[in-house]
Amino acid sequence: MPNILDKQIWPSSPTFGSMASPRIFPRRNVVVIIAVFSLVGLLMLTTNNMGQICEDGRYCNISELRKKLGPKLPSESDLADNNTTAFDAPAKQKTSQPSAIDHECALFPNTSSVLTVMKTGASEAYSKIPTQLMTNLKCLPDFLLFSDMAQSIAGFSIHDSLDTVIDSVKQTNQDFELYHRQKQCPVDQEQCNKHHDVASQGWNLDKYKNIHMAEKTYQMRPGYDWYLFVDADTYVAYPTLMEWLKVLDPSKEHYIGSVAYLGSLPFGHGGSGYLLSRATMHAMFHGKTGVANKFDEPVQHTCCGDAMFSQALKDETGVEVVNAWPVINGEKPHTLPYGEDEWCQPIVTMHHTVAEDISDLYAFEVERKFSKPLRIKDLYHRFMAPHMIESRPDWDNLSGDVYYLNVTANHDEGDIARAKKDGLSEQEANAHQSFDDCKKACLSLSNCFQFRFQNGICGIAHKFKHGRPTKKGDDDSKRYMSGWNIEKIKSWIQEQGDCKQHFKWPVKDSWTR
Repeated sequence: MPNILDKQIWPSSPTFGSMASPRIFPRRNVVVIIAVFSLVGLLMLTTNNMGQICEDGRYCNISELRKKLGPKLPSESDLADNNTTAFDAPAKQKTSQPSAIDHECALFPNTSSVLTVMKTGASEAYSKIPTQLMTNLKCLPDFLLFSDMAQSIAGFSIHDSLDTVIDSVKQTNQDFELYHRQKQCPVDQEQCNKHHDVASQGWNLDKYKNIHMAEKTYQMRPGYDWYLFVDADTYVAYPTLMEWLKVLDPSKEHYIGSVAYLGSLPFGHGGSGYLLSRATMHAMFHGKTGVANKFDEPVQHTCCGDAMFSQALKDETGVEVVNAWPVINGEKPHTLPYGEDEWCQPIVTMHHTVAEDISDLYAFEVERKFSKPLRIKDLYHRFMAPHMIESRPDWDNLSGDVYYLNVTANHDEGDIARAKKDGLSEQEANAHQSFDDCKKACLSLSNCFQFRFQNGICGIAHKFKHGRPTKKGDDDSKRYMSGWNIEKIKSWIQEQGDCKQHFKWPVKDSWTR
């Protein structure tokens, strides 16, 4: 007799009487059906739980889940009631790292005391932000992205920093032409911007972001010890940053950057990035509203939002920028100057890094297992040394410390002003005549590491850089030719040793390190 479990007969009954005929199911099908319903139920339960974790009904990606399950950030009231440094306890422990999500992040430093705030523009966001998301940002427990339009990339929100600019400025100012046009674009921004000077328009619009971005950041995330503001083409070396922050006190008013000047106003260069302490952000925004709106009118008449941010900080808090170059830096490995002032120093930020640069820098830190601060000499050995040769045509190695030229020829006033005119040796006097003469002049000087010849101008440099390619063009007389004193560079590097006695932080509160 067949086992009754081999078949299941659905009998005619009051419950199933409407069925036209009995249906027979093999036992294995019953088991499969039960398993499927169990799985669906489990998924529904999990989804409900994740929905409770994620806020505002947004897509709950892994980064959001990590953030929500991580340690609760102290609120502003918590900080006011407690004189101890925020994050003292968490900073001494490793927070949950996404080793199961991405093994690269398992050794990433604990950045729970720092909020990275990244600025971009809608016209460039899709070309710059994805690489950031695939490298350092994926290992951060939290970060904020700001632009000139609200967007979403791979489930990550980009906030509009300009929606709170006063209407009289937004509606009457030509600087906001791009802002209004891109909101009305029915397709991708690249197509809508194809026939416009987006680079110029984006620059004019960008200056309105800085103060609004900082104010919104404080409203959204008031509980951090440190706030690092960077551009989307800035690379951040987080192992170096976190080591540096060990000697800085967030309860003191810090505004730290690579100092530039607008007239007599010093400011932290935005592309290089600037670092603000909890105390500075508190002094700037706590208990206040409309701080950024105070500067919407004045910023129309200046060039740069980072400069206006410095002015606003000075007006509102009295805090002025402190220079941290070369640790906070506006160059990248191939344009950095390598010399005595830089060689042994740590580096936290690099600017003008394209997607390939960011990917390569991140890969380098992964290889190092995020285990130690990055020094400028490390960048030379990894990125520049393999490409060093004696000469390279159609290349600008940025040699410009001293110029040699014929002052009676047709040269720009700026070039003539940089030229050495008196006390010239024979080699220096002939340096402007050809690339070979320029090389002879460099080799005759004890402080010349490299040289460049172009259009009757010989430029030499007292530090060495790699530089960038140039267009050949049709006129060979204007062709860029660059050269390096390779033996001198190698000898100088050997003299520097291992740098153990030369490591120093440009700003610190603790004198124990």
